[in-house]
Amino acid sequence: MIPRRPRLPAINQPGSAARLEVMRSKPLFTIGLFADAQYADRDDHERECEPGRVKYFREGPARLRAAMRDIRKRGGESLACVLNLGDIIDGRNDDDVRAEVPTRRAAVPEHLLRQNLEDLALMAGIVEETRGATPVYHCLGNHDLNVPREDALRVLGGNPGRAAYFTKKLPRGWRLIVLDTTDVNPRYATPGSEAQLAGEAYVRDAKAAAAGGDAARVLGAPAPDDVCKPWGGGVGDAQLAWLEKTLADAVTNEERVLIASHCALSPTSARPGMAAWNARELARTLEARSMSHRSPYDRVGVACPAVALCVAGHDHPGGYGRTLVINPKDGLHTFGRVHHVTLEAMLEAKRGSTSYATLEVYDHDVAVVGVGAATSRRLQARSISHWFPYDRVGVVSPDGNFTGVALFGAAMNDIATGGRGSGDGGGDDVYAGVNMDELSIVDWINANRGRGGLDVKIE
Repeated sequence: MIPRRPRLPAINQPGSAARLEVMRSKPLFTIGLFADAQYADRDDHERECEPGRVKYFREGPARLRAAMRDIRKRGGESLACVLNLGDIIDGRNDDDVRAEVPTRRAAVPEHLLRQNLEDLALMAGIVEETRGATPVYHCLGNHDLNVPREDALRVLGGNPGRAAYFTKKLPRGWRLIVLDTTDVNPRYATPGSEAQLAGEAYVRDAKAAAAGGDAARVLGAPAPDDVCKPWGGGVGDAQLAWLEKTLADAVTNEERVLIASHCALSPTSARPGMAAWNARELARTLEARSMSHRSPYDRVGVACPAVALCVAGHDHPGGYGRTLVINPKDGLHTFGRVHHVTLEAMLEAKRGSTSYATLEVYDHDVAVVGVGAATSRRLQARSISHWFPYDRVGVVSPDGNFTGVALFGAAMNDIATGGRGSGDGGGDDVYAGVNMDELSIVDWINANRGRGGLDVKIE
């Protein structure tokens, strides 16, 4: 008599959830994220135009200290670094943001500068006190530059060479790129410098082009009133050339790329006027570098170099988007490959709550694990072939239709966004035109192709 093999436990039996948890792979590495702590010694402020949105300025130090400690605890040995996505202080200045071309005619007054430096030193001290051996890298935010750029980078520390933009190698074939989206704003340049004059010319030219109407007819172009908002900025020519070279090197070295910046690099992941000034152009560049350099007929080469994910702050309610790209076969829009995530601001989390996240990087996906007001998301991070409609590693057919679930699960939350963090928060996705309760997941995605408000047309 042949002995019967013992029956393996089914996943729907008691205790199966615990077994599945044990089987779940551990992340390749983890990164901590926080944005817009925006500390100042001033009273809470509720926005008149948006009741319910309150800035809790004095909560910043306590929230930052608790976040750093919890990030280190959650990340453990897999924690590669922590990213400050900018605006760690609120800062004070006396310039006029209502001017047609907002700029500084003189340095920040001494008494305001002194207070700004003290606030910055306080928050930087908390980071240093709580980081242990974990490196912390800083994106420059617009509020941070209420002190001179060089002073901000010196006090914050952490960035290699005190640079505003740089790249660092991450574990397991990944690369981090930190960009400076305050680059071309004349408000943040030394008064009277060539950089300030160039920034003023940039603003005038951009506003003139928008007023002329040509830009408004291009899908994704900002409305004239949303062009070059004084609290924003963009990536200048020198930095853009550096970015192109860095991405080309990443392709050569077969690296995956994570990009961090203060302002979002695609208009899809921020409200109008809140993305980087040249976000449309940047999104084009990043999508081009997210494509495989291998043969389109190579089904095995799925671990190709690509820009996988961009994370940003600045727009306090948070958001998520993917750039729209044109399918050359039918001229229709389909989703690009780069995920753009804007993290909810620590500053505006409800009293008693907070906002920060850990980024867990796996072989084929990335999990944004939100805490408090920060939205949790699970995002595919594997290269997708647009060439084979039934390719096991691809999810998009030649005509742009979704044909399968993207590697990591069938739930809609796995495709776009997971649940919110443990508190309240926003961060609604841009693709929400159809009630998905009435459709299958495949129908829902195809019905939403081309929807998304301020999406970018890739030409």
